[in-house]
Amino acid sequence: MSKLKIMLLLMALSATTVFAYNFDKTLPLPGKTITDSKLQADVMMPVYYYSLRVAEQGCQDFKIANTEVSKAKENNTWSEIWTVKACKATARIPLVFTQNAEGTDYAIDYMNVKVAK
Repeated sequence: MSKLKIMLLLMALSATTVFAYNFDKTLPLPGKTITDSKLQADVMMPVYYYSLRVAEQGCQDFKIANTEVSKAKENNTWSEIWTVKACKATARIPLVFTQNAEGTDYAIDYMNVKVAK
C-alpha cells in the first residue's frame, strides 16, 4: 500500500473519532410532548445538531432531558420546548409544529433558544 493511501486512511480514521458524539436516542422522549414516536425521531437529530452550537468545546454527551407544550394545539399548529443537556450546558429549544395533509412540519425557533451554563 502506498504511503499516500496509508496517510489518507489514517486521516479518515482520526476524523471520525474527533466527531464522535453520544446522542441519547431513547424513545419515547421524557416530558409532555404531544408528538408521536416517529415525529420525535425525525425532530431529535436536528435538535441535537443545533445544541452543538451551545455546548462547551469538547462536549460529546447530549440528552433530551424534557419536553413540554408551550402553546396548545390550535388549527393544527402548536409549540413545544425541548430541553437538551449538553455536558454542563442546558438549552431550551423552542419548536413550532404544523400538521398538514402530507404530515407534520417542524421548525426550530432559533431566536428564542435559551441557554444556561
